[in-house]
Amino acid sequence: MISSPAIVDSVLRTIGRTPLVRLQRLVPSGSADVVVKLEYFNPTGSYKDRMALAMIEGGERRGALRPGMRVVEYTGGSTGSSLAMVCAMKGYHFRPLSSDAFAVEKLDTMRAFGADLEIVPSDGGKVTPALFDRFKARIAELAKDPNTFWTNQFNNADALEGYAGIGRELVEQIGRVDGFVGAVGTAGMLVGVSTALKEARAAARIIALEPSTSPFLTTGRGGPHRVEGTAAGFRPPHLVEGTYDEARAIDENEGRAMARRAAKEEGIFAGTSTGLNLVGALQLARELGPGKVVATVAVDTGLKYLAGDLYK
Repeated sequence: MISSPAIVDSVLRTIGRTPLVRLQRLVPSGSADVVVKLEYFNPTGSYKDRMALAMIEGGERRGALRPGMRVVEYTGGSTGSSLAMVCAMKGYHFRPLSSDAFAVEKLDTMRAFGADLEIVPSDGGKVTPALFDRFKARIAELAKDPNTFWTNQFNNADALEGYAGIGRELVEQIGRVDGFVGAVGTAGMLVGVSTALKEARAAARIIALEPSTSPFLTTGRGGPHRVEGTAAGFRPPHLVEGTYDEARAIDENEGRAMARRAAKEEGIFAGTSTGLNLVGALQLARELGPGKVVATVAVDTGLKYLAGDLYK
């Protein structure tokens, strides 16, 4: 009999401790096992809840974030949704910058939590390096206000500790991890998990993934793409030498097709970046072979993508 979780005094205390599933139908014979952390079990349906809580509480501990201050961040939507939820629970005014390049469900989620959303126009609905340049210019203006706390997810070390929980939970749940793959946006998740696995002496091969439409890590060239939350067109500061072993570009269309297969064949209902993660995990599983374990994450729920064309 499975025991139910204890009652907690805040939805913030339900973040983390997500289930782990071993794939059954997608993994071909002769491959390593592939396990997937279902991060859409977090309150807003995304692993970004871990990062948002860590950054807000880190700012509070340092005294950089105090009652009455405004929180700002630029976001593809999931970070904004998570920060909007955390700020709502803690009583902070939240001003996110996002864009029409991202899923309308994510934009509406931020508004639902009471965020004062500002839209920065995209280039034809695509995620491009130029869009991030506009984000950076606008956030710099907002951050000049002394009553403003910019969470600065691309540079905030608290994010790494938030994501390290995924790595620690993997070790607790399965004992050994021979490989871990993850699509990179801020790279906080990949580096946080990598750090936790190294601390646990898990000799895992760590592979950073990016869409082949914007292969900055593998070729030095960014480009327009449609994999939300990944490939900002520059090397994220968190991604330093020694935190990962290799970067690989994954075909975006293959990732989208894999997301649809995962829903139909494994019951894992997630977004495009999860599709990239699964393609990368299956590649590594074929290389490592039987007796090994490859882990990755289901980044967020597919419910965030129903208005787009991913599941049409």
